[in-house]
Amino acid sequence: MILATVGALLLAVVLWDILMSALGAGSAGPLAPRIAHGAFRLIRLLPDRAYVHRICGPLVTASIGAGWIVLMCVAWSLILSGAPEAVVTGAEGAPAGTLGRVSYAGHLLSTLGGGLNQPGTQAWGAVSMLIGVSGMVVLTLSVSFVYSTTQAVATGRAVLALSEIHGPGTERFDTVLLPELATLVAQIKAIPFCLYFSTARPHRRLPAALARLRCDARLDAEGRARLDVLLAELPGMEHAPTDSFGTSFEDWVQRYSLRSWR
Repeated sequence: MILATVGALLLAVVLWDILMSALGAGSAGPLAPRIAHGAFRLIRLLPDRAYVHRICGPLVTASIGAGWIVLMCVAWSLILSGAPEAVVTGAEGAPAGTLGRVSYAGHLLSTLGGGLNQPGTQAWGAVSMLIGVSGMVVLTLSVSFVYSTTQAVATGRAVLALSEIHGPGTERFDTVLLPELATLVAQIKAIPFCLYFSTARPHRRLPAALARLRCDARLDAEGRARLDVLLAELPGMEHAPTDSFGTSFEDWVQRYSLRSWR
């Protein structure tokens, strides 16, 4: 019974994390940010090669999805350990072992059915139905999560290209680039995991490009102040002190850069 209680608590945490990360519009759950940061730190250990920058974002995103799937499977397996009759073998009707319960939960989560095993009672059959439903929910929200992330990455690269046309010192910096940048910041705020995406082209790496834009010699003090209003809305920059905003922003940029951005 203790294992089942632990499994139920873990399931609640994982579901909350998935809902907030996919639909929370900036209010990420407790697990995804930690998984992403851990994966990013491991990728930083790889050599500085173009392929590392290309695979960084997909690997971080995949690690979050893999973490959700593994933890969901563990949670349901623990819940199924609550009673011997929860899962039985299809041929003999004997209580399934640990591996049988894990494979049963995994099959249901992947919407493939129960495999070689089956629920021992009607009540556990209802629980099995919930496992299948939770698997479909996770699949649907994961697709939404990946789509939102990649859309934010694409928008970021488009805005960086636009900054080369309407950058500081041009007539349309305030009327064209800053509004587009405001939209981009709102997207990053809603789905901050897009910041872990990099690219083989250094001038298209979003955090570093934003830092270079802020340090552009053509940007006067008034223009930099307007730009800082937008940058202060980035996730993690909301409470940066005004008198040391530049230093805080440089630290923020380094946090999301595979290598030194300078």
